[in-house]
Amino acid sequence: MEFKEMFLQRYSVLHDFYMEGNWDLIPLEKMRQRPHPRLNSVAWIIWHMLRAEDAGLNRFVTDGKQVIEQGDWMEAMNLPYRHNGGDMTFAEVEALSQRVNLDGLHAYSRAVQESTRKVVEGIEKVNLSDVLTEERVRKVAVEEGLALRESEGMIQNYTGWSKGRVLMTHGLTHGFQHLGEIETIATLLGVVYE
Repeated sequence: MEFKEMFLQRYSVLHDFYMEGNWDLIPLEKMRQRPHPRLNSVAWIIWHMLRAEDAGLNRFVTDGKQVIEQGDWMEAMNLPYRHNGGDMTFAEVEALSQRVNLDGLHAYSRAVQESTRKVVEGIEKVNLSDVLTEERVRKVAVEEGLALRESEGMIQNYTGWSKGRVLMTHGLTHGFQHLGEIETIATLLGVVYE
C-alpha cells in the first residue's frame, strides 16, 4: 500500500465515519455545552482541530493558502479568530462555544478536508524530510496570527519539526486524539454511543 492511500484511508475513517457520525449523533445544543468548567466543548474542539489542520498542512507542510483565507469562513462561523485556540482561557472557550455558527463550522470542516486531501494527493511535490525553520514558524505564528498569546512557545515547539511530522500530526494524530476527547465529553453530556 502506498503512503497516500494509507494516509487517506485513515483520514477518511477519522472524518467520514467518526466525525460525520458525531455531527449526526450529538445534538447541536450539546455541542456548545461543557460538562465541567475545566473541559472544552465539542464545538471548540472541532474548531481547534480544524484550525490546526488548516494551518499545519497549508502553511507548514506546503506554502499554500489556508482555507480560512479562501472565502468568508470567519463570517460563516461567526468567529473573528485566525489563531488555533491553543492558549485560550476557559472563559474564552465558553465564549467561542456559544458564539460559533455550527453550520458554518461544519462547512469549514468539509472545506478543510477537501484541502487536506488535495495536499496529500500532491504530496510527492513536498520533501517531507525538510524541517521547519524558526523564521518560518515565527512568520506563521506571529505575522499570520496562528498563535493567540504564547507565540514564543509555539515557535519553540514547532521549530525543527519535519514536514512529515506536521503532516502526520495535524492530518491524523491530533484529530484522533481530539476524537476521543469529543466522545468522552459527549458521553458526559448524555449522548449514547451504540
